[in-house]
Amino acid sequence: MEEALRAYILALTGMPAAVGTRVDWNLSPQGRPYPSVVLWDISSIEQMNLAAPSGWVRARVQVDSWGTTFKQARDVSHIIAPPGRKAGLNGLRATFGGYRFRIFVIDRDASTDEDKAVGSGVIHRARLDLDVWHSKLSGA
Repeated sequence: MEEALRAYILALTGMPAAVGTRVDWNLSPQGRPYPSVVLWDISSIEQMNLAAPSGWVRARVQVDSWGTTFKQARDVSHIIAPPGRKAGLNGLRATFGGYRFRIFVIDRDASTDEDKAVGSGVIHRARLDLDVWHSKLSGA
């Protein structure tokens, strides 16, 4: 699921121009330029029905968009899921990368941090929390 979701995000209109290929799971390589995106698998629960596992997994995925300005971080976040409408990942019902996906934005937030390692001073984060339902296609 992770690589399929990463590939889908990288293919969103405007994303290659904004971040290039700087979308990673669970890390942000030191010295990497901004803007960038870091994805976190917060939790994953295999869904059950009365007979057996349903084949669907419900994951909570945190998406951190980082930038040298608040606008830069927010703009990248809005490519991923524009607020107030079904677009990008928000409300997505699609099949790609060998998986069926149902994705919803459940929270948005923003914050700042210090990045002394790169020497860029204050950096900004726009966070999306996603409810990601996924099911592997048979034979994939």
